[in-house]
Amino acid sequence: MKKYLIYLTSIMFFGAVVTMSSCNPEEDDPIDLDPGESTTELLVKKFTAAPALDGTIDDIWSTAQKLVGTTEVPILAARGTYLNSDGEGIEETLGLFAPYAGEKYNFTMRSGYSGSDIYFLLEWEDADDSKDRQSWYFDATDKLWKGEHKYANTSSDKFYEDKFAFLFPIGDVTGFSASTCYSTCHENLTIVNAKDKHSRHYLNVEGQKVDMWHWKRVRGTYLGQVDDQKMLYDEATGSDANGRTGDATGEGGYLGNSQTLNNGSADVSIPLYIIPNQANYYWIDQDQIDNGTAKMITAVDANGVLTYDGGTIDPATGGYEQGTGTKRIPSVTTKAFTLGRGDIDIQAVHTGTGWICEFSRPLNTGDEDDVVFEITEDLPFGLAIFNNAAIAHAIKPNLTLKFEQ
Repeated sequence: MKKYLIYLTSIMFFGAVVTMSSCNPEEDDPIDLDPGESTTELLVKKFTAAPALDGTIDDIWSTAQKLVGTTEVPILAARGTYLNSDGEGIEETLGLFAPYAGEKYNFTMRSGYSGSDIYFLLEWEDADDSKDRQSWYFDATDKLWKGEHKYANTSSDKFYEDKFAFLFPIGDVTGFSASTCYSTCHENLTIVNAKDKHSRHYLNVEGQKVDMWHWKRVRGTYLGQVDDQKMLYDEATGSDANGRTGDATGEGGYLGNSQTLNNGSADVSIPLYIIPNQANYYWIDQDQIDNGTAKMITAVDANGVLTYDGGTIDPATGGYEQGTGTKRIPSVTTKAFTLGRGDIDIQAVHTGTGWICEFSRPLNTGDEDDVVFEITEDLPFGLAIFNNAAIAHAIKPNLTLKFEQ
């Protein structure tokens, strides 16, 4: 009997060891922790903790499903007018989005929510950190300060910043669930004023509204913010129609760095602020203005020499040449986006091969100009990526945001 009990005990122990070994996920039955990916849906993961908003991809992001895709710049009709400052009155016979038309950018997006906030991680391929946004240069022939083109005429004429944009409907917006971005965009409008664009964003039904998030690499860097904007109804009368504006409360985080002074014979446009002896700088922030690092230009002469409190800048000394001068002066000053314009925080890092952008916003800001993220409801949205472009954006429409319960 004793032998039998020992034998039985041995069998039971051996069986338990075999059973335990067969349940070891590292050896025989690995558990698949890959959350997968989608080309149409952004599944908002219910996070166990909030990720750090620092532009570094925390481990928690690996638990969120990826939305993968490619944005593409559409081909639009000829501009129908001149958009750049030179050649006034001469139509630029280029497509509105030329020379970006047809460009494609691959992206990956993830999202999660924790507590009262929603988080996004957007990555896209981009070899260049574009921040040379319309820098001031000196035209030695005309003896005038000018800004690099806002709208590129050639592939080597791109002087802008990287950006992205999201569109979310606030309530019911006619046509949005079917075509998202394209429901707000209207093309081939009659040109009403010189320098108007024939394509504009606005809504067709009075009272409807779209929430627009617009990150700008130069203008959103000062405190790490995304410009919170909206699109509204506007009566379509031609190219002067425009339904895009900032949220009702708060101020934008940037101003043009320009002024008009007389050079002794004519009123001319020149920079408002400069940083003496500075090279390769692309914006001037409010702190630099307040602490005196940036100097206000107080005079200009017929040769373009700028005067400020403490010295002068003579463009003839070099460094201010179009396209190449390392001392060209920023086109904007930057400050904080406030109140309703500043609801969205971001940290953006360029890796050398692309962008990593982490950004967040409360699920419900309490602002009537902001979409409310209801975790029990799906939400259509659209994405656009601007690669060193003012308006030529690569679009990915017909996306859907869904929440994990």
